[in-house]
Amino acid sequence: MNPYEFHENELLHGQKRFLFGCELTELSTPITPKENMFRALDSKKPLWLPSTFDIGYLFPQCVPDNPAKGNVSDAKLPAEQLGGKDMFGVEWEYVPVVGGSTTRPGNPLLTDANDWPQKVVFPTKEVIDSWDWEGCRKRSDTLMREKDMWEIVICTGFYERLISFMDFEGAAVAMIDEDQEDAIKALYDKLSDLYILLIDKYLEVFGRKIDAVCLHDDWGHQRGIFFSPDRLYEMIVPYMKKVNDYVHSKGMRTECHSCGKVDPLLPVYIDAGFEMLECQPLLDYDKVVPQYGDRILMHFPPANAPADLNAPEEEHIKAARAYVDKCISFGYPVMMDNYYAPRLSPVFTDEVYRYSRIRCSQE
Repeated sequence: MNPYEFHENELLHGQKRFLFGCELTELSTPITPKENMFRALDSKKPLWLPSTFDIGYLFPQCVPDNPAKGNVSDAKLPAEQLGGKDMFGVEWEYVPVVGGSTTRPGNPLLTDANDWPQKVVFPTKEVIDSWDWEGCRKRSDTLMREKDMWEIVICTGFYERLISFMDFEGAAVAMIDEDQEDAIKALYDKLSDLYILLIDKYLEVFGRKIDAVCLHDDWGHQRGIFFSPDRLYEMIVPYMKKVNDYVHSKGMRTECHSCGKVDPLLPVYIDAGFEMLECQPLLDYDKVVPQYGDRILMHFPPANAPADLNAPEEEHIKAARAYVDKCISFGYPVMMDNYYAPRLSPVFTDEVYRYSRIRCSQE
């Protein structure tokens, strides 16, 4: 007898919650969503399709980068309170129509990476300790469900941080300029130490509620990649791996958020130590998931979901089953991601759970 055989009453709990703009049914799952995510990562045999709805992304307001970048998890801030200075004093401008922030180009902090030791002021441990962590912890406690995987997000990684200091063109040139190479490596090494210090503070404040760490670093555009794999191995991977090795030493998982058509870089993310990849739906999933899915769990949005939430239930159910069939056809688990998909109806999300529970029990 299968101890994890699907029962329809798993969907009959009845309570609703709202996440990422979607209405979700509170499910009575046989194991917690966090445990199911771990099964996808470790055994590659989840009981149902893992989802970003099962992850809590932690962006506490007290970390200056989070309101500066427009991402705050423990408070609902109006648009006029988003943007502003990050932890390096770099000014960001929040753009409501895109729901995020950017630095205004034309007046970069650095025009030559060799000048960073004189111009870039790193936050010290004393400065980090002075942030209102206790207030953020109290506000977050009511949100952090123990059944979910909770993930720290460091929302400006290595190349993205260089862009914030130098503007995009200056950062791109610096990454391939031999005269700036040593300075950038030293900067990235110091950034890795800062991120480790920040992770330690998160663990001190939130303890073992934290299960994973996500680093943001966009390496591609709509049609391709910014740099060759060899350049990334030379310039960034050692410092990312330093952070990821530390995260793993603390018993946590690692994820990279990286936009663009980054198919050629899958081995780079894996060698940098990432176990999950939050990517855009530009990848050739039919190729990269069978090739790399045993080593990294990729986000895969249900682009076939009906855009009309009021479409007949049959349309949502049919689309959900087609989506699950596609996911299982890859041969390795993927993670359902609604960020790059139409807003999902509760009929669709419930059917993804129901049908994937049935399909996974048959695999």
